[in-house]
Amino acid sequence: MAETGTVRFLHTADWQLGMTRHWLGEHQGAYDRARIGAIRRIGRLAEQEGCEFIVVCGDVFEYAQVKPRTAEPALERLSALPVPVYLLPGNHDPLTESGIYRSDWFHRQAGESVRVLDAPGLVEVRPGVELLAAPWFSKQAPDEQIDRLAARLEPPPPGTVRIAVGHGGVDSLASALTADPISTGRLEQAVAEGRVDYVALGDRHSKTSVGGSGRIWYSGSPEPTATRDPDPGFVLVAELGPSRAVEVTPHQVGTWTFRERHFELAEAADVDAVLAWLDAFPEKADTVAKPILSGALGLAESERLRAGLETRSHRFAAILESGRSTLRARPEDTDLDDLALTGFVAETVTALRDRGGEAANDALRLLIRLAGD
Repeated sequence: MAETGTVRFLHTADWQLGMTRHWLGEHQGAYDRARIGAIRRIGRLAEQEGCEFIVVCGDVFEYAQVKPRTAEPALERLSALPVPVYLLPGNHDPLTESGIYRSDWFHRQAGESVRVLDAPGLVEVRPGVELLAAPWFSKQAPDEQIDRLAARLEPPPPGTVRIAVGHGGVDSLASALTADPISTGRLEQAVAEGRVDYVALGDRHSKTSVGGSGRIWYSGSPEPTATRDPDPGFVLVAELGPSRAVEVTPHQVGTWTFRERHFELAEAADVDAVLAWLDAFPEKADTVAKPILSGALGLAESERLRAGLETRSHRFAAILESGRSTLRARPEDTDLDDLALTGFVAETVTALRDRGGEAANDALRLLIRLAGD
């Protein structure tokens, strides 16, 4: 439990319930159940850690008009959480008139312990603790983003802790395509001036500390959503105490693994390395792996790699091909030596090798494959 004069809460975001990944195929159902199950794991953790409340910083749902089949199991879990929970609408589930947060059945199912942060500004959690909320009302970032709200507020009264709750990319991390990003500098200034004590952010799916204060964080998503995310599967327990002391502790709650890795291939040992990387994953049925392959391999090793990936694909939720892969096949004298080809077939092989190019190499690989069956 938090000591007197402190507040401890759980910071999470980007549940994106209802998200589908077409490449999961028959594994999509297990992935859905894991994401719903994360709500229960978050509740247990909040109770174990003595958290007073939970904030979900946007994108609770994948869509604002999420289907009841997805929403109702989530609302059942939300209503059973042991502490109050505050939901911030984000860019995926903005607060629209036809969206889930405006529906009567949402409020009936969610119960009184679930509160939607439906207006920009301050919300009192209890005397001495307040939230500064910046909800989204459409797919476009709100005019009242969290950095601007924090910058224009006066510091809270002495003894009051203020937690800013926002959603969106910050300028220090966002790509050039991000429209109107949140200003890291403005947030850092608001923290330094005591206008806010902690900034809880959503939108980035990896656990990330922003700036140098240790008070601005993305929690990341509780289950991974993409192989490019380096540090998903966490929630944060934050404790704010007297004299503006802060302690942020990550807790892993994710049960799935999404990973990618780049491999440069030139010889048999490099093929072995790719296959060994895949074999090392302990829970393959809950794993999505993306090997990013570059370099050049002989046709025989290229075929061995293909066969190895195909065999292992049945054990994984998915082994993804990457658009960043540039691996090429190159014919080598040793590729076809053991096949003892004669006559027309041998002449065809010679013609294909002389022609070169990907189409010819594909035909030679098929020949190696057929000869091995």
